[in-house]
Amino acid sequence: MNKKCADTDGKSANPKPKVFTFRCAFKSDMSENFEGELYVAEYWGRLFVSLEDDQDDKEYVAGEARLFVINAEAAERDGESLLELLDLRAETAAYMPLIGKEAGNFSASVCKKLGEDMVFSRNMLILDRLTIRPKFRGQELGLRYLRTAVTRFGIGCRIAVMKPFPLQFESNVTESNVGEFRAATSKLKKYYAREGFEILKGSDLMILDLDKRFQDGEFG
Repeated sequence: MNKKCADTDGKSANPKPKVFTFRCAFKSDMSENFEGELYVAEYWGRLFVSLEDDQDDKEYVAGEARLFVINAEAAERDGESLLELLDLRAETAAYMPLIGKEAGNFSASVCKKLGEDMVFSRNMLILDRLTIRPKFRGQELGLRYLRTAVTRFGIGCRIAVMKPFPLQFESNVTESNVGEFRAATSKLKKYYAREGFEILKGSDLMILDLDKRFQDGEFG
């Protein structure tokens, strides 16, 4: 990471722009022919921000995001296997450990986290990917995105789930940097825990109980 230049007062000569508000422009496709697409809705897009004291009211690209909404209830109603649907693509296959051996239920660890023996809706919001460009980091834009995405897409879902992964190590985890990778992953988990996500024992996943979230009105 490059060091910032500093002026004689010890302040950064090139401070990061202060984000005022953001929006995410998502795209999504729907097809009756593509296998699984009726039940697995993918949304991908860019994050745009407006800045404080910006007289031109411009928007700037601040990052990229992708999420999935899994309509497990519709899939199971139509006789589809939720495990097979998740296994159709690598991005969602990572969340197969959430599904239990008992028909129509989550795994034992998910049920324990939710405080229920049987969870009757397995609809879920998968927050798959989020990147924030360097000059907009450090302003909790990631948490603001998560909060907004859960509010916008979480209704009708029982849980929101993610797999924290520091993208600077994508396809590049080696014996020499595995310590740095673990430290960065731990830091991410602590960051997302501030928004209510909890580590799921025995996995790399974090989940958020959306019933509790919406009932308690916990929107940050």
